[in-house]
Amino acid sequence: MSDERQTEWDAVKESMQAAKPVSFGQHVAYWFRKTPRRALYATSYAKFAAKMIGRGKRVLDIGCGEGLGTWLLAKECGYAHGVDFDAEAIAVGQANWGHEPSCDFTVGDAFELGEGSYDAVVNFDVIEHVYPEHAGAFLDGMVGLLAEHGVVVVGTPNETAKQYASAVTNAGHVNLYTAERLEAELRARFKYVFLFGANDEIVHTGFAPMCHYLLVVACGKR
Repeated sequence: MSDERQTEWDAVKESMQAAKPVSFGQHVAYWFRKTPRRALYATSYAKFAAKMIGRGKRVLDIGCGEGLGTWLLAKECGYAHGVDFDAEAIAVGQANWGHEPSCDFTVGDAFELGEGSYDAVVNFDVIEHVYPEHAGAFLDGMVGLLAEHGVVVVGTPNETAKQYASAVTNAGHVNLYTAERLEAELRARFKYVFLFGANDEIVHTGFAPMCHYLLVVACGKR
């Protein structure tokens, strides 16, 4: 490399010095070590949700884990509050992004969040861990946290893809949804429901039974 090019690159590196390093916790580190594509999926779903929600919005991310998606929502939408019952994961999110005014994190139970007036409530890979007898209360709780004009985005693995999932992935999945069931649950609570699917990091409107992942956008509280 020529001295001129080296000088240019050094200037670029210097401009990056103010950026605080990001450290992964156990969960995200597992993704990158074992199935790095999983991190791409997660960030893709968060980006999709952010685009559906829009800018200048207050977002609640339930089951945020280490907050990687929460941070993306905050950057795109304006403000995001991440909640998870895993204190260690929340500590990672707080350490990485909690210093930013657009993003904060709280240890909390999804069933004990009370009421709110968020512009959007999102959750990814959460409802499949909620036992069927409690799923209705979980969804009702999301509705109660929304402003009247609010939007919900729910993401969950498709029941039809269970046979292809690993033992680790399936271990805690006690409540998998088909596209029809997920859409029906949201239609009982919202006037407008839009069903999407995903394969790898690509979100689309293709044939639902062949989707690895399901995403629903809903608005217009009943």
